[in-house]
Amino acid sequence: MRRAGITLIEMLIAAVVGVAILGLIAAGLRSGSDSLRFVQNAQLLTEDLRNAGNLVSDYLSTAAFIYPPGTTLSIGSANGYTVRNPRNGTNTWQIGQDPAIALLQPPRMEGGVEVVKFVMIYPLNRGWVVSRATGAENPGPDPANNNKWLLYIYERNLTVGGNRLPNGLPATIPTTIPDSSGNLLADYVQPGGFVVSYPDCLGFDEGGLATLVPCPSTAPLPLRAEHSAGRVRFSLQGEIRQGGRDSRVPANPLRFEVAPRNLPQRLTEISPN
Repeated sequence: MRRAGITLIEMLIAAVVGVAILGLIAAGLRSGSDSLRFVQNAQLLTEDLRNAGNLVSDYLSTAAFIYPPGTTLSIGSANGYTVRNPRNGTNTWQIGQDPAIALLQPPRMEGGVEVVKFVMIYPLNRGWVVSRATGAENPGPDPANNNKWLLYIYERNLTVGGNRLPNGLPATIPTTIPDSSGNLLADYVQPGGFVVSYPDCLGFDEGGLATLVPCPSTAPLPLRAEHSAGRVRFSLQGEIRQGGRDSRVPANPLRFEVAPRNLPQRLTEISPN
């Protein structure tokens, strides 16, 4: 009669099977953890993009002037990393060709001086910023996502001076905005994921009342208040590379459309005194 018990070979086989099962369990836990982390990151990114889009919409809705397509803008310093156009490597941007929105807010008094705030929203290359920014200005290294975009906002108060219109805007709209620097608005934007279009521009009928007309192919020079864009559409799409693959977040772009409420209603509001 054979003695009951477990042989050494059986113990080895059981150990191998046990290790294999533990490996499968660990891989499943890892996969589940990675999936959970991706879902959490996707939710945070979607929320960040929606908040950024709402902020841009708020700026647009209160704008007194929106730079029309065809306008060439130079912002900040030529060597400033926070204003570098990823398309041409300079601080020069062309509205309508580059993905950018620029506007002037209504005039206000600040320190006893009448100013208008220039605001511009635009993308930067993430790897470019990470390699140059320091401290809290740096969004953090992530080599797998160096090609992604960051959404930035640039703000600067401009003195109106004596050459002003009845509504407080400068008689000639500035296109060179010196000094200052941009600030991070949203991270992990898909390259090409900030899309801007201008369906209409401001016009005036024979009675001098404001209306919307197609935007001209080139911006008039000099640029004046009556040349404002009248409506802006833009969309935001994020993208994260994780686990060797790119995932777009959200699955469909967030879309926004804004018509500013502070544009002149009559030509007399922007006719020089």
